[in-house]
Amino acid sequence: MTTPRAGQIAERLTAYAEELRAAGAIRTDPVQAAFASVPRHRFLPHFRYRAGDYTLDTTSEPPGEVLDIVYANNALLTHTGGDGNPTSSSSAPSIMAKMLEALELRPGLRTLEIGAGTGYNAALVHHITGAPVVTVEFGRHTATEAATALRALGLHEGVRVIHSDGYLGYPDGAPYDRIIVTCGIAGIPPGWLDQLAPDALIIASVAHAGVHPILAISYHGYHGSGALEGRALLWGDFMPAAGPLRPAGLFHHDPARDIPTTDARHVPDAGPVLDHSQYHDLWCYLGTRDTRITRAYPDTDAFDLTLGACALLDPDAGTAWIHTDGTMTTTGNPEIGDQLATLVQRWDITGRPRVGDWTMQWRDPNPAGLLLPHRWRLRHR
Repeated sequence: MTTPRAGQIAERLTAYAEELRAAGAIRTDPVQAAFASVPRHRFLPHFRYRAGDYTLDTTSEPPGEVLDIVYANNALLTHTGGDGNPTSSSSAPSIMAKMLEALELRPGLRTLEIGAGTGYNAALVHHITGAPVVTVEFGRHTATEAATALRALGLHEGVRVIHSDGYLGYPDGAPYDRIIVTCGIAGIPPGWLDQLAPDALIIASVAHAGVHPILAISYHGYHGSGALEGRALLWGDFMPAAGPLRPAGLFHHDPARDIPTTDARHVPDAGPVLDHSQYHDLWCYLGTRDTRITRAYPDTDAFDLTLGACALLDPDAGTAWIHTDGTMTTTGNPEIGDQLATLVQRWDITGRPRVGDWTMQWRDPNPAGLLLPHRWRLRHR
């Protein structure tokens, strides 16, 4: 392996930010400047990418082939969960950039982040705002590593890492103008509202149909007295939060539990042929129309997983998957496939609404103590 020449990191950062802007993930100069300035590799003492495991000396420049991985649009696994700590990762930079753009950051805005991960995202936020950032991390080892990386870059006074459960937020740093959530949650804790400044904005990955699309949630009120308004931004998925932010009891299916498919049937021409973006649009629609829609995986090679794992799952009747090539796979009662096919047809007839066409309301706290999205409605296009 070769060591990069002096100044290569700066060149990499500039090119990396320019590529994200050319791809449409970055839209504004402040966000581009942040990605061109904050060195991602300094937050990655170790990570896994595909079949490789990498350990970096973050005080020196990594080999060029490692930089190729780090400064590309790659999500990197940083904690596998095998050591008793929660799984954690550094998200794909394009998703990070889109969320930061949606956050509408500007100088002086105080920000609370739920899910510190490596600390890289919080450093980007601080670069844009120049204001205090509090980032809360449930995993002890992950929180320690994030704090270490921020201190090594001299950012520890601007970005504070809290090892805690994100459900409570962090009242000592309030009020916050922005909250960004970088782990999959089920809903919004009412206690967060007490920590928000008037007209605050939350960008969060919230559970819907077995995944975690990214929602923009506006808050109009003061000290917990006000209303939330939500709209879908883009399709996405994040590692589920640990603890009360995403209680398992709220979900009828855990995607980690494979579905028996010994009686799987293949149904041709069950729906339209779709690209991945259209498939996500369909998936979002299906989730607004039937609470049984989820992500599900077969326990055999009943179908190619790259064709999509969006399923209508009824524990008492069976499971039906719709795929990007227009085919369907079903188990159990064939009627479950008919039900899914009808929903797919309705999406097509409705004009194939996109992920970003939806708004939602937020119901009062349920026994889980979370404000949950409901009454998904289409905006006028």
